[in-house]
Amino acid sequence: MALPKIVTPEFETTLPSNNQTIKFRPFLVKEEKILLMASEGQDQKEIMGAVLKILQSCIETEGIIITELPLFDIEWLFLQVRGKSVGEVIPLKIKHVQDEKCKAENDIEVKIDDIKIEKDPNHKNVIDIDGNIGLTMGYPTLTSVGQNLGSMKTEDMFEVIEKCVVNIFDKEQVYTDFTKAELQEFLGKFDKKQFDKIVKYFQTFPKLRHKIKYKCVKCGADVEHTLESLMDFFL
Repeated sequence: MALPKIVTPEFETTLPSNNQTIKFRPFLVKEEKILLMASEGQDQKEIMGAVLKILQSCIETEGIIITELPLFDIEWLFLQVRGKSVGEVIPLKIKHVQDEKCKAENDIEVKIDDIKIEKDPNHKNVIDIDGNIGLTMGYPTLTSVGQNLGSMKTEDMFEVIEKCVVNIFDKEQVYTDFTKAELQEFLGKFDKKQFDKIVKYFQTFPKLRHKIKYKCVKCGADVEHTLESLMDFFL
């Protein structure tokens, strides 16, 4: 005898990068198991791999390639899916790291609705290099940075920058047909002031960021702690 089918609800959210409406469903028990196993190991690569698998299963809007989305879109989407799957409150254990003598572990609850994508009003995707030449930049994705987000070496960072260059332009034309070697040579000729403009782009692009304030259970100090990435929600 065929068992009855369980109807899974559908929800909507909008991508922070472009305000596109995305439809999704909550993750199921079999998918939650993948996340729990990754969380137990506290391995960043495994956690991001689990997040990727869950989003690929739960996002129901056609044509969405998760690995090509900006990282902050992925973080946002996962929090929305997690909220509708497990609950709107995330329990965390935060160490009082601001005090070397204390380091007490505090139980903190964070409401998903209170978590926002922080956007710098001065952030721009188009970078003017010298008044004549400029770059149009894209955002880092899982394709460009992989899943080792917190352990990239210097050479990896330069490769990410290269992968984020959408085009190069001057007053006469827009250049999109260039090789990796040509791009490396082009970027290598920047002086520090010019290269700092690219660094600023990465420092100011939208980020998942949430400040929490609490009183330490051990020393009684008033503490302010900032959660700055999806990994912070797996503490």
